Amino acid sequence: MQAPPAHVERGRSMPPAPAPRFERGRPMPPMHMGRPLAPAQPVYVEMAPPRARYEERPPRPSPAHIWIGGYWGWENNAHVWIGGEWAEPPQPGYAWEAPRWKRHGHRWEYRPGYWRHHGGPVYIAPMGQEPAYGGSVTISGRVMSMQGAPVPGIVVTLAGTQEGQIVTDGSGTYVFSGLPQGSYAVRPTGGGCAFAPDVANLNNLYGSVTQDIIVSGCGGW
Repeated sequence: MQAPPAHVERGRSMPPAPAPRFERGRPMPPMHMGRPLAPAQPVYVEMAPPRARYEERPPRPSPAHIWIGGYWGWENNAHVWIGGEWAEPPQPGYAWEAPRWKRHGHRWEYRPGYWRHHGGPVYIAPMGQEPAYGGSVTISGRVMSMQGAPVPGIVVTLAGTQEGQIVTDGSGTYVFSGLPQGSYAVRPTGGGCAFAPDVANLNNLYGSVTQDIIVSGCGGW
């Protein structure tokens, strides 16, 4: 899928945007097709967004697609128009939470849109599998909080064609490499936490795949 069209509004010079009210260096939340799967950091700017533009919706590609209306975002210290488009949710049960602008005194708060799951924690589908017949398989990913912070010390167990177990490192990463092609299940455990997914079934793998996992419901996360 191509990135939605963007238009930069530069009618006059833009003052530097004040720093967001978030911890510096906090990673972005997990993404699906360029859009967050959890609330992203808000941004505070000095300029009101321009008036929304009128858009005509093209025909709906399929019943699974939902319409994401165009909106003014904020990139590189400028208002940027992101054109509307039809998009498929990551999984059933997701809805698009539209971006919001809200005035706070002399400043404006911009909260980016994101995919919100009706039932709570987000589910991240496996990404990046490419058929590579005859080669080995690597299963890797990151264990993160719903805000995108890495979660170390989580035990990740691999079952299926080959078995293994590993503990996430300081960046929340786990890697099982050199695996034979086949079917696998990845299960995270630890600390009385809730995980989404609690088990990731990765069937008929012929190439490497990335499976991220979201943690919630335990101390600090």
